[in-house]
Amino acid sequence: MACDLSLVAPTRSALKNPVQVMASVQSDILTAHFSVASSSLNAKKVLGPKEHPYQFDVVELFVTFSDNGFPYFEFEVSPYNQNFQVRIVSTREHHEGVELGLTSAATIVTAGWDADLKIPLKFLGWDGDPAKIRGNYYSVLGPAKERSYWSTFLPKSAKPNFHQVQYFKPLLQCKS
Repeated sequence: MACDLSLVAPTRSALKNPVQVMASVQSDILTAHFSVASSSLNAKKVLGPKEHPYQFDVVELFVTFSDNGFPYFEFEVSPYNQNFQVRIVSTREHHEGVELGLTSAATIVTAGWDADLKIPLKFLGWDGDPAKIRGNYYSVLGPAKERSYWSTFLPKSAKPNFHQVQYFKPLLQCKS
């Protein structure tokens, strides 16, 4: 029961259903496997000063255990396995570039790339109840002027904003 990510913005994309995700939990480790189908890659093997993975192709996973969505945790991985982690305490307080325990592996394949994210949930404050694992899956694909934004649970919009806790849903519905 993999979940397809749907186009959020712009209104059209040359890509058709380019991202699928599957998730599972064993012990306290959340594993998310993303498969990205794309004939081109917008990525750099080495990021320069002041460059971040989200400026290029990435897959992203936001995770929370609270009913109101805060705090939540953002995990990003690029095709070259660069990662970026953020702890979002509130709409105004973000801690970027922190270490939240993510381990990842990204592989470039013939028709795109795959990424596996492993997140230690107890380290983030999870109480062991699988029903409380909520959030959203995202992907950003393409060069800046042709970029497309994809999500599992966000509706289409004129301008993408992944930081909308009202759209966080149970993550384990995208089962592997």
